[in-house]
Amino acid sequence: MDIQLLFNKGREAGIDEMEVYMVKNSTTRFKIYEGELEGYNIAEEDALSLRGIYKGRMGYSYTEKLTEDSIDELINNLIQYAKVNESEYIEVLTPPNEKYGNMVEKENLLKEYSHEKKIEFLKSIENKALSFDTRVSMVDSCSYEEHTSCISIKNTKGLDLEDSYSIGIIELSIVAKDEKDVQTGYSYIVVDDLLEEYKDTLVKDAVCDGVNMLGATSIDSGNYQIILRNNVAANLFSSFSTVFLGDTVQKNLSMMKGKIGEKVAVDSLNIIENPLLDGGRIYRNFDDEGTPTYSKSIIEKGVLKTFLHNRKTAEKEGVNSTGNGFRTSHKSSIGVIPTNMYIEEGSLSLENMIDLMDKGILITDIQGLHAGINATSGDFSLSSSGFLIEKGQISRPLSQITIAGNLYTLLNEISAVGNDTKFSFPYMNYFGSPSIKVNTLTVAGN
Repeated sequence: MDIQLLFNKGREAGIDEMEVYMVKNSTTRFKIYEGELEGYNIAEEDALSLRGIYKGRMGYSYTEKLTEDSIDELINNLIQYAKVNESEYIEVLTPPNEKYGNMVEKENLLKEYSHEKKIEFLKSIENKALSFDTRVSMVDSCSYEEHTSCISIKNTKGLDLEDSYSIGIIELSIVAKDEKDVQTGYSYIVVDDLLEEYKDTLVKDAVCDGVNMLGATSIDSGNYQIILRNNVAANLFSSFSTVFLGDTVQKNLSMMKGKIGEKVAVDSLNIIENPLLDGGRIYRNFDDEGTPTYSKSIIEKGVLKTFLHNRKTAEKEGVNSTGNGFRTSHKSSIGVIPTNMYIEEGSLSLENMIDLMDKGILITDIQGLHAGINATSGDFSLSSSGFLIEKGQISRPLSQITIAGNLYTLLNEISAVGNDTKFSFPYMNYFGSPSIKVNTLTVAGN
């Protein structure tokens, strides 16, 4: 599509300022079962979104048909949107910024591997899992997904940007069985290369979780010292990460409101958001408004430093955008979306934490995050499993228990931060955390 022609026709129709957001997404999926390729899917999407100011109001339109005969429809749809847009806030398009000169392109190493190589990589993971332990009865799922996004933004103020990134996601699910019990184990990893060490990590995590949970039973209810293993802490904080978003705060849906500059957590807690993180779910030099991105501290030594903002929420607070103005798709307007958030590592290993615990519980899995969490109040109650720890040793596996607490209380009950960061599953609100030791949580069991 001729973007300049689109802009010219838009001006003729009375649209004052315009911006085109174009995205090209490609997704490749492979799935292996019993040594054979069970699923193979390749999908591509090209889309364009237009926004512009018509008679003082912002309008949006979009198309997946990037040809010149779509231009009139794009302009008409934008005008109709603007006519019914009752928002008092007038979005402002971003002019060019000198910081764009510091943009760093992320190299895509995955493109160096053929589809055949990726399939063979998966097959070797399945074989390794089956031979890792005799109690592994089957590999339930072994899959690979690769996502590539190319984004470009061009507007009538002279902004002209391009960015791209790719990630791969490998998942492994196994079934472990002995004479009395059956358990499952699951692991995943985000990759930007296909390294042998990734196979070992995936297989060990999935198989050990399945095998070690064989024979799990419940425990007496009570308050216990708790270690949230890295994957559990990551998923828990991911579900609560909306409390740090400017639009959530401004809607009075976060109890962090009004606490900038105040101590909200223990001194050892530091939470970072970094759109330029190696191995992150997203790698972006600018957000979907064209604002340069950068790494920033949300919580530093227990003190709340900032919320995440797009231009709209930042203007309401009298601050600058943090470069978090993103769309969920080309069909959506611009919201506030985090990229790669994580808790900064401490000095202790998970083994160190276990050694130092006289009696407590290591939580290795949580379920029911959607139903069991109230992000506004901070309360959570989650079906869990893990291991009883006694005198610095793992005693026995635990299942059919529920942990309950409150996020805002938990932030001030952290007694140790580990050095073994793992990220939550890489979709919305991607959050990384090491294992975390908490002074007390309520556990419901027998």
